[in-house]
Amino acid sequence: MSRAEIHTIAAVGDKPGINITALADILGITKGAASQMIYKLVEKGTVEKKVSPDSDTEVVLNLTDEGQKNYVGHIEYHKQAIDGSLKALRDMPESSYTDMIEFFSEMEKIIDKKLKET
Repeated sequence: MSRAEIHTIAAVGDKPGINITALADILGITKGAASQMIYKLVEKGTVEKKVSPDSDTEVVLNLTDEGQKNYVGHIEYHKQAIDGSLKALRDMPESSYTDMIEFFSEMEKIIDKKLKET
């Protein structure tokens, strides 16, 4: 499964019953690109399209059982990554942590300055 596909599955899993327009907005892509991605995911058996209960002209998206497995796996992947990052921060010597905070503070100042210039 590609990164774009799994993130589309995650977006549908986060918002069951979402329509193509809202999905495109969440993913930051065009409606056409979202529609093409959904077509692929329907073919793979991870997403299903149904007529909206609110409108005969709107299609809503939901995960299939297979899509739900992918969704849960993706959430677990992110949880493990976050847990690993937090463990690294906890195990970091305080002097390294302080240096890192100073570095990011300086980077933030540089970015803020550049943003004010534009």
